[in-house]
Amino acid sequence: MITAVTFDDISPTYLSSSQLKRIIEFFNELSIACTFFVVPDDNLLSASEEFKGLLEHAAVSGHELALHGYVHKKNEFGVLYPIPLPIPIPSLPNQKEKIVKAVMRMFNSVHAKPEGFRAPFYMHNGNTIKALKEAGLKYDSSVSVFKTTHCSSLRFRVPGEHGLSSRDGILEIPVTGDYTFNLANYGFSKSLRVALRDFDLMKTFNSVFVMNNHPNCLHNEGIQLLRVLTERIRKLTSFEKLRDVARFSHQIDCTKLGVGPNSTCRGDLK
Repeated sequence: MITAVTFDDISPTYLSSSQLKRIIEFFNELSIACTFFVVPDDNLLSASEEFKGLLEHAAVSGHELALHGYVHKKNEFGVLYPIPLPIPIPSLPNQKEKIVKAVMRMFNSVHAKPEGFRAPFYMHNGNTIKALKEAGLKYDSSVSVFKTTHCSSLRFRVPGEHGLSSRDGILEIPVTGDYTFNLANYGFSKSLRVALRDFDLMKTFNSVFVMNNHPNCLHNEGIQLLRVLTERIRKLTSFEKLRDVARFSHQIDCTKLGVGPNSTCRGDLK
């Protein structure tokens, strides 16, 4: 079984250089490579050399830098319903333009060429997947096993959205849950129990357990939760970056990753 640790909202808008450094050092200490979804907005372009240097160091030390939208606005890549109409659904040309610009900004800012994407607020549509394909990206991680994704008493599992799938040649890797986002309200013990229960569920599905995090919610208790959680499951799983799941999906036994009968897991996703 594979586990992936991911972080959204990697931008000086949402965390300081010292916070970013702490996260990177923490996972280096655990010898776990993470996937950082970076917001390539103007704030990243004008970020301090320390902040951009930390991201470059993260990539060099084995972590992955992926795209988290373009400027992190709610209706960039999808529209939330019900909504006050009219809000146009983002078109394919519009989304492709944003993704291409985002890739260029990432390269210009931190010299990284992203292979993966996660839409802000998980809001995306079919045009997003087509735009990712046309822009040369390899995978998307904008769907989730549970709604809401954040650890909460009020959530439900989305049927059929627990395994890898291919949409228009883009590998879809669903997020399982975020167990530190509501930690202050939900409590340490209960959050840990939910995370371990979700891990067991994904193990039953022979799927990928994707633990997402938001760095502005990751305080001391959140760091401790991740430490305890990773220690509990370390002997039962292999920690991988999402990029590597996508690169080597053609080498993985699809039946062991919860891939549905109508999905593909082939060499064209390498």
